[in-house]
Amino acid sequence: MRQTNRNYLFHDGDLSSTLDDARAAATEAVSLLPRDQFLSTSIDTLVEHLTAQHHIEPLQLLEEHTTMDQQEARVEVTGRFDYATRDSGRTFAAGHELTFYIPYTGDVRLWHLKANMFFSVVSVGSIDPRSSSLIIQLANTSNTDAARYKQAFDSEITRIRQIIQAQGGMLSAYHNELPTLVRGAIDRRRAELEKLNVLASVFNIPMVKKSGMPEFRPIEVARRIARPLPRPAATGFKPEPAINTEMFEDVLSIIRHAGASFEGAPQTYKSLGEEGLRDNVLSHLNALFEGRATGETFRKYGKTDIRIEEESRAAFVGECKLWGGEKILLEALNQLLDYVTWRDCKSALVIFNKDVAGFSEIQGTVARALPTHPNFLRAKETSRIGEWRYVFKSAEDPVREVTVHVFMFNLYLKPERSAKKR
Repeated sequence: MRQTNRNYLFHDGDLSSTLDDARAAATEAVSLLPRDQFLSTSIDTLVEHLTAQHHIEPLQLLEEHTTMDQQEARVEVTGRFDYATRDSGRTFAAGHELTFYIPYTGDVRLWHLKANMFFSVVSVGSIDPRSSSLIIQLANTSNTDAARYKQAFDSEITRIRQIIQAQGGMLSAYHNELPTLVRGAIDRRRAELEKLNVLASVFNIPMVKKSGMPEFRPIEVARRIARPLPRPAATGFKPEPAINTEMFEDVLSIIRHAGASFEGAPQTYKSLGEEGLRDNVLSHLNALFEGRATGETFRKYGKTDIRIEEESRAAFVGECKLWGGEKILLEALNQLLDYVTWRDCKSALVIFNKDVAGFSEIQGTVARALPTHPNFLRAKETSRIGEWRYVFKSAEDPVREVTVHVFMFNLYLKPERSAKKR
């Protein structure tokens, strides 16, 4: 069986070398980012952007959409014993040519790159990038039966599938390591900027644990277009106040402990409204932390807010709400995102359910609804049941990111239990 198109596939370059170049380009891209944009953008956003920018989409054949064309052809039979002639020149015979069009998805460059496997036979075909199609042409004399065409086509497609699969394994390893590679380059650049005194370290708002207060240990519970980077402020990057990650986790552990107390004695707290529940959470927080001068780091604003502020901007915001459905949930999130915040604001959205029996359905609503918000950037892992952590753009400024840790506490009591006194 003769293939009329002699374009070799997977033959012009090496995928392993190409991936090495892509890794180098991804790390180099970190150093090419404008300084103010680099410093003004969160590490997670930088990693997402650069990882997406250097993603290489694997090839995938859409074989179910294959089409075929056929036509008469003059087939060269020079040298074939069954078409021997006395003529010393080239010999042709009547025949048929079949052309197969197989759509594909993925990076067109991969059709030219060898994977880390060997075939004694080189795949032959042509690529039409305009229609994203692989074209395979087979021709033989008119006395060739259909089974031989099918056998030749199946053999070629099987070989191509195997090469694409081998490429896929190499690309999977590349994509798995790329975020770590980019994050390492970001960390190194930030460290170098610190050494040069160009970057002042993030200011931690002075907060110290009161001596003698207990620690709360967590209970372990088993559990592709790159988005453009936000533009830095016209005034350039300026370091801003923030509570650090360790302190944020301490704050969350206190809220978690307070919520567990509420759930353990729901009859005691069921009569409280949003403000009363907020005040209880506030008392737990201020019992463990003290501020710069006032002795009260956490302050209440309005009926449901808890904040840490510095220079009239919130570095931490807590919002306590009674469950009232998805609409109330999204309104509470909008309220958090509307607050005037520093660039790296951390927040907690604390939801109390007092009236709905189907608590698991409420939890499902939270997990489904919040990622649909237009300011949603990413979800972050949390191993705790009934808790979620997301990152959103601030409503005030897309450069500013708000980390929102969501708690859901169940204070629901069946009517017969609610009527009993403890």
